Order: sequence, then C-alpha cells, then structure tokens
Amino acid sequence: MPALNLVLLEELRGFMEEDVFTLIDEFEIDTQERLATIGQAIENQDAETLRTVAHTVKGGAASLGADSLSQHFRGLELRGRDASFQNIEQDFSNTQRCFVEAMGLIRKWLAEGK
Repeated sequence: MPALNLVLLEELRGFMEEDVFTLIDEFEIDTQERLATIGQAIENQDAETLRTVAHTVKGGAASLGADSLSQHFRGLELRGRDASFQNIEQDFSNTQRCFVEAMGLIRKWLAEGK
C-alpha cells in the first residue's frame, strides 16, 4: 500500500484550497504520459531519458505527499543513472501499480475531506 504523507496533503489543501484538485488532475495526466515515456526508454534502453523522466516524477510525487510512489521513481531514476536494465520490467510494473494505488488513495482522501 503506498504511503501518503497526510500532513503534507493537508498543508497543500490549506494553501491551495480548491486548486489542489487541478494540481492532482494535472499530476495524474502528466504522470501517465511520463510512464509511457519511461516504458519506451526501457524498451530502447535509453538510460538518460529513464533517469531524467523518473527524476521529474519523483519530485512531483513527493510534492503531493505520495512518498512510496516517489521512492519507486527514485529506484527507476537510479537504474537510469547506472544504465541498469536487467530485470527492470518488474520494477517498472511495481511503479505503475503503486501509481494507480497512490492516486486511488489521494482521490479517496480528497472525497472524504480528510
């Protein structure tokens, strides 16, 4: 289960109010696109693209309090840095699954107003 930093999410909602919904929507859409880019980078063994895209999403996830998701992207970023593609498919699959779970938890948190 992805860990969420609820304190950070509350601070974000307090600061952004209703704009937090837009921020989360944009993060979700952007991350879906970036996951596709990461998938292509893995297929092409493009270490630099893997590293830079994973780094970007890692930061976005951390800014939304999706700590576990951020750590998954950190792992992919390090794989890109090291040009380590052996058995990376499982790490990528786990990251995709964590993304879906994290977004579900964030949406649930928003709906509950907590």
